[in-house]
Amino acid sequence: MSHFQEFIEFVTGPCAHLLDSDDSQFISSFQTLPEDAQCLFVRGLNRKSPIIKTASLDYEEINNTQQHMNTLLQQGFYQPVTEQHSDQLLTTLTKPELALVLRQAGVNLKSSDNKATYLEYAMEVCDFCHLSPLLGTENLVRLGFETQIRYFLFLFFGDLRSGLNKFSMRDLGIMPTRRGVTQDAARFDFIDEAKSAFFYACQRKDMHQLTISQQLELAIDVKHFPSPQGTLANINYDRFLCKLGKAIVSHQPELGIEILALSGEPLAQEKVIRERYKQGDKEWVKQRLEEIIDNPDSEVLLTFAEDFLDRKFNQKRTSVLTDMLREQSASLKIDEMYMDSVENGVKVHYQKQGKQVFRTENRLWRALFGLVFWDELFENQQSSLITEFDFKPQSISQNQFYITCEQAIETRLYRMTSSKAVFMQLSKVMLEKYGSPNGIFRWHRSLLEVLAVFFDYVDIDAFKAQMRMMAQDFKTYGDGYPDLMVVDENGLRFEEIKGPGDQLRKNQLLTIRQLRQQGFAVRITQVEWFLDPLQTYAVVDIETTGGRANHHGITEIGIAKVIGNQVVDTWQTLINPQRHIPQKITQLTGIDNDMVADAPLFVEIADKLKDYLAGCVFVAHNVNFDYGFIREEYQRLEQSFRMPKLCTVREMRKAVPGLPSYSLANLTRHFGIDMSRHHRALSDAQAAAELLFIINQSRHQKIADSENHLPE
Repeated sequence: MSHFQEFIEFVTGPCAHLLDSDDSQFISSFQTLPEDAQCLFVRGLNRKSPIIKTASLDYEEINNTQQHMNTLLQQGFYQPVTEQHSDQLLTTLTKPELALVLRQAGVNLKSSDNKATYLEYAMEVCDFCHLSPLLGTENLVRLGFETQIRYFLFLFFGDLRSGLNKFSMRDLGIMPTRRGVTQDAARFDFIDEAKSAFFYACQRKDMHQLTISQQLELAIDVKHFPSPQGTLANINYDRFLCKLGKAIVSHQPELGIEILALSGEPLAQEKVIRERYKQGDKEWVKQRLEEIIDNPDSEVLLTFAEDFLDRKFNQKRTSVLTDMLREQSASLKIDEMYMDSVENGVKVHYQKQGKQVFRTENRLWRALFGLVFWDELFENQQSSLITEFDFKPQSISQNQFYITCEQAIETRLYRMTSSKAVFMQLSKVMLEKYGSPNGIFRWHRSLLEVLAVFFDYVDIDAFKAQMRMMAQDFKTYGDGYPDLMVVDENGLRFEEIKGPGDQLRKNQLLTIRQLRQQGFAVRITQVEWFLDPLQTYAVVDIETTGGRANHHGITEIGIAKVIGNQVVDTWQTLINPQRHIPQKITQLTGIDNDMVADAPLFVEIADKLKDYLAGCVFVAHNVNFDYGFIREEYQRLEQSFRMPKLCTVREMRKAVPGLPSYSLANLTRHFGIDMSRHHRALSDAQAAAELLFIINQSRHQKIADSENHLPE
């Protein structure tokens, strides 16, 4: 109730001018209810579904539940479930309830069928009459005043995804908020803007629940919809039309194109051009592309228009994305152990050459943007957060930051006279604001080090130009930044890493091209895989108290270190898991509570283990199990744990396909591998190492075969 009152105070305070007579009447009616009736209604608001089992609304702290339920039903706060809610009701039913409904419809499914199958059949064959055994307010009720509540949530949170549960998450410390730095103001100046934005937000969100026939009917009705009022309404209007047009264009192309053409979204405009080109309307397409190039609405649309015109009308055979990859990229061979983390593989490669390398991606540039414009983003009344739950400043969400704060932005950029001065200023902001929740970037312990290196090399004018571009169009230039920042004898450069088969995305193209235009060195590096015969592998096996890393603990670790085709070292230790070892685990492993009573805690061997694993590939049979437990132990110590990893189950399936089982016991039996003590860590690790020899022999042979078959 206190959360709901906090919520309503915002709606009736800063947002009072955005309420119509129905909204005000709902609030007035709610406030005249007895307190227990209010509590009973608010309990329902916190449910996931608006359809609620009446029996579940019985709470010890609410007196005379049935009496208050009758009051709420009489005044419409709860309502009976009617035929229009049939599909929604079906999705809330349990499997036994769905079985009952299906029997009413004359359908009997197997008890072994899953709930999804039951629901699919129920949606197809059941009418409202088949739901009769479950209906009646003594069984089910539905929340009333849904439109008002939904509108109020929209006014408070600015979207339709959020609910009142965020208040509880805040109080429990699960969700950090920006309490104390928000402004006491509404998101909208006028009720027409608020209602318009809400209308199109609802259309956009609810569209995915419609069948294709309902979507087609909606598309026909769109021409009668009211014109969007205000920035947020226009954003939701454009996105709604884009979503609707894309959904129906394959069913009714002309109608779909008509809907897409109404949208201002670049993706919608692209889709219109592609669809009309497919229909053979090439003269119109060419004219439209030339119009965009002469007077572009956005950099995204301009890039598409130039590329599409070149490829479809000027006989250019490759896209601009392909050209950038082919003509402006370098090639690098990296050990295939980094297949799951190609950027980290390139980073390690460069570090071995003595270069400074940092994983940056969007994190660096978003942090730079957030730190440079902290006051304008989070302290300025024109741009700051509305409620403490806001993820991003409204001006960023609506891509209006530069328009809203142009003078302050230009003044700040004008005062940036040197890289050293900017670094000192951003360091000060970090010192004062470190850890403050914000929707622009995440804080990192290494951020100051990265900034220090960046500002040692950056050209201040290039930096200022990029900050201005982000301020003017954060929607386009808020992401797509290269993976790495590298410093070597040639200075500082950024590097986008692409593994075999990886494609350059359009947002990456735009951002990389923009950085280059500002004078930043940006390289695209395409990685090829190779297998290093001298790579060191750490074949790991652990024993645990159970199967869940976040709940159970490690009792033993065994490691066989492998180079080439031999085990060069082993390491083993029992671990005190600081929890009881179940009897069934002892029967499996032979490890009991007495054996680990005097064993070291994980914290006592953590540093030694990390040192032992350094520079290795982490190998295990079902690697995510062993890796996950060890990573969880380090997380409990507030330490990170990250290594390249290889799974002997997955790799054995590739090396020797078609075996009936790939369990460790069956594989060792199949290949005649000696295993002295199954389910003891070191014995299992040594057995898995033997499997690794077979795997690597197969991998080397495949590489040799492919090289022998290369065309001359």
